[in-house]
Amino acid sequence: MMTNERFDRSRPPSPLLLALEMRGIFEYQAFLAAYPLLLQVPRGDGHAILILPGLSASDMSTRPMRAYLKSLGYAVHGWKQGVNRGPRPGVEAAIDARVAELAERHEGKISLIGWSLGGVYAREAARRAPNLIRQI
Repeated sequence: MMTNERFDRSRPPSPLLLALEMRGIFEYQAFLAAYPLLLQVPRGDGHAILILPGLSASDMSTRPMRAYLKSLGYAVHGWKQGVNRGPRPGVEAAIDARVAELAERHEGKISLIGWSLGGVYAREAARRAPNLIRQI
């Protein structure tokens, strides 16, 4: 059976897909421009939020979002798995363990926010542990 290169998950993303991630620079500039307006939103209730980064990104890339949510009063956490290198063995189990750890530490349901591929991980984690996730 021949494998199709386009769908070979063991290969790194193409240069074109990686180039699309550069849009983050422009998104960050837009975030900085909007920051004064963002500070006028209502305060949070202090519950825990886990932020999951996009493909080829790490907790460093979600630092501005985490700082913003923390300034609103939420208990914000990164995923602590280094660079998101896409689906690989152990990623989902580590996310599930992080969700359970934060729910236990904060004694309640948590929210998940994912950026790009992190959003896919967040949705799937919510499906696996609905009793630990706050629904909006």
